[in-house]
Amino acid sequence: MFQDFERKFDAAQSAERIGRLRALLAERGIDGYVVPRADEHQGEYVPASAERLAYLTGFSGSAGLAVVLAKAAALFVDGRYTVQAAGQVDRRLLAVHEQPPRQYADWICEKLATGSRVGFDPWLTTLAEAERLAGVLEKKGIALKAIRGNLVDRVWGSERPAPPAGPVIVHPHKLAGRSSEDKIGDLQRRLAEAGEDAVVLTLPDSISWLFNIRGSDVAHNPVVLAFAVVPVRGRPTLFVDPDKLDAKARAH
Repeated sequence: MFQDFERKFDAAQSAERIGRLRALLAERGIDGYVVPRADEHQGEYVPASAERLAYLTGFSGSAGLAVVLAKAAALFVDGRYTVQAAGQVDRRLLAVHEQPPRQYADWICEKLATGSRVGFDPWLTTLAEAERLAGVLEKKGIALKAIRGNLVDRVWGSERPAPPAGPVIVHPHKLAGRSSEDKIGDLQRRLAEAGEDAVVLTLPDSISWLFNIRGSDVAHNPVVLAFAVVPVRGRPTLFVDPDKLDAKARAH
């Protein structure tokens, strides 16, 4: 992970931002909200529009997670970032814990009463992690609720950067070594051998490799932010912002 340690957001603004987030939680009858350092693709690098954790807390590391409750808030990082986190966030607002050994699910159970509800954005959380968290909270009688629309984005408002819109570049065969048709055909043969009907692709690097495309949506990564579905037979479907496609990319 490349990191320049630039302070992208001032922690002095965290109090006001967390306060507005808490007001939204109260409106929705939610007792807590999970803010991971993640985007919809679960990549280590994220575009500026997905830097929600840094915007809210001031922490700019590549991995971490914050939990905001009505009366408490905490940032959980791994051992690489304990010193950095302590220096970047307002410790009067956010306790900083190393995870592991401290687990954010256990912290939530300690802070909230039975019958409480914790919200999360399902676009930013893997199914496995949502199921794991729900299982821990359920033992305390706390419900995990998927919230439509990211609440940090609502706090961020018009100041939030626009999603990246770099053009899709066709990666030439002389550099790719194999055509996208060949790669897709190989993938479909493997699907047939496995007895599967389709595969859903969410990782931009996998999609950019498969379709022989490149982009500039994420710093230090020549990838296109997109999703794809490849059926065992027939044409795959690429889900991408159409404004990123010029005539050459569309033809490809």
